Amino acid sequence: MSQKPLKFDLHIHLAGTGCNNSGCWISPEFRRRWSYRLLKILHGISRSQEETTVDDDWVKLIAQLVAGSEIDYAVVLGFDAVIDPQSGAEVRNDSQLIVPFQWVFSVCEHNRGLLPGPSINPYRKDALIRLEACIKQGAVLIKWLPTVQVIDPADERLSDFYSIAARAKLPLLIHMGGEKTFRPIAPQYNRVELLKKPLEAGVPVICAHTATAPLGSSEPDQIEKIKDLLRGYPHFWVDNSGLCNPSRFFHLPRLAKDEIVVKRTLYGSDWPVPSHAIYYIKEMGARRAFQIDRLRNVSQKDIEIKRYFGYPDETLSRHAQVLANLDRWI
Repeated sequence: MSQKPLKFDLHIHLAGTGCNNSGCWISPEFRRRWSYRLLKILHGISRSQEETTVDDDWVKLIAQLVAGSEIDYAVVLGFDAVIDPQSGAEVRNDSQLIVPFQWVFSVCEHNRGLLPGPSINPYRKDALIRLEACIKQGAVLIKWLPTVQVIDPADERLSDFYSIAARAKLPLLIHMGGEKTFRPIAPQYNRVELLKKPLEAGVPVICAHTATAPLGSSEPDQIEKIKDLLRGYPHFWVDNSGLCNPSRFFHLPRLAKDEIVVKRTLYGSDWPVPSHAIYYIKEMGARRAFQIDRLRNVSQKDIEIKRYFGYPDETLSRHAQVLANLDRWI
């Protein structure tokens, strides 16, 4: 009897204040941001918890979320600082969150079912050393958010970084499309055509959120450009994370019916950003929407919404042909 294919969530965010010797850090500016305050309320995080146990508590929430859903493995994502491209030094005044790669690996080593997706800013002095270390330790991908981390994916100086990643078949999960949770610093790095550089170097690239623009954004629609890249590069993928959240929900019905996009889509939840079926009462009807929204496991809720609109179950399992170093963890 053949085994059922494993199911994956590509896109879950680690976070922390550094209270449990995690090395995590949150800027004073980000602590004041509406998105941070809202997430604290949604997850019931108290001020004292922020300073004492939240880093470990966050990991426990993720582990429980995965165990309570149909997902077998979830990629947990790190987040590197802003780095000065000339000096290679951290720019703390512009950085909003740091989740170091060491914490990502520690979390995954102690929690079966979690896979490491560390973040390395390629402008660091020791970026290549860090990249080699992450490959050796079993990273399944590297995460970038260019508009917030100030990374130009088309920069010629990143050629060595791309060569190492391509040789290891290590994907880059790169956020394109607008950003609401963090304050964008370099919006010029939001264009999907910048992804041609790593793709031409042979790096597998996964475009987070299918490069969708947030609600109320003046950004151009980049879906046709995404489809051109999908046609041109067999190692280019997208994820459907965040498509049921308050700023991107209106993209979901269209993308779930786009054959070109769906064939190269990997499932991701974007937890802790909330997903809700209530946005789709018109399409689902009130009874079905409320039925899904009553699901206690928010990861399963996100899956059921996307399944309703037509994303096939293959989007939950084809990660096995994309992620690196799975034999280290599975």
